[in-house]
Amino acid sequence: MPAEQRYLEPHDGGTGWSWSNRGDQGRSQAEEAADAFRSGEDLDAPVYVISVAAELAGLHPQTLRAYEREGLLRPARTEGGTRRYSRRDVERLQFIRTLTQDEGLNLAGVKVVLELGEKLEGSRRRIEELEEMVRVLAERIDERPKGGERYEIVKAPASQMEVHALRRRTAQRGGNNVQRARPVPPPEMRHADA
Repeated sequence: MPAEQRYLEPHDGGTGWSWSNRGDQGRSQAEEAADAFRSGEDLDAPVYVISVAAELAGLHPQTLRAYEREGLLRPARTEGGTRRYSRRDVERLQFIRTLTQDEGLNLAGVKVVLELGEKLEGSRRRIEELEEMVRVLAERIDERPKGGERYEIVKAPASQMEVHALRRRTAQRGGNNVQRARPVPPPEMRHADA
């Protein structure tokens, strides 16, 4: 029977530390980390050392190092250079394990899947931003003055305004000169001095 394990814990009053015995001495560091994992900690807090992260993900620590070399994972580092994995890193490792072992993808395929997932997530965030903008604009429209009151129109500086090709004025009315909008070239065709 293994020796009873002792733990350094804070006193009840919070004034110091003392050694205590807990009833969970048979639990491994990974089991304790798994409990913390399920308890809803910060997803990005780098708390797991490589051996614990590997055990939680069901992989060998050397595999985690290989994934890092391939650019599939970037764990945080302590000042001393020790890898620290977050809950999000462990979830990513579990996903990579599923793709390689259950779906049969190689690491190049996994990299493509992860990149597409990141692009998809970025697009979802952008959609949420746009939906929020639409909501705010709809509220502003609802709050606009009713009846004869009107908003004041403020002209935008012409140099920063792009005009759609179908909306450009192309002719002059009467004898008055009509200011024509200059088409703005796409960014890759613009000169630095312009």
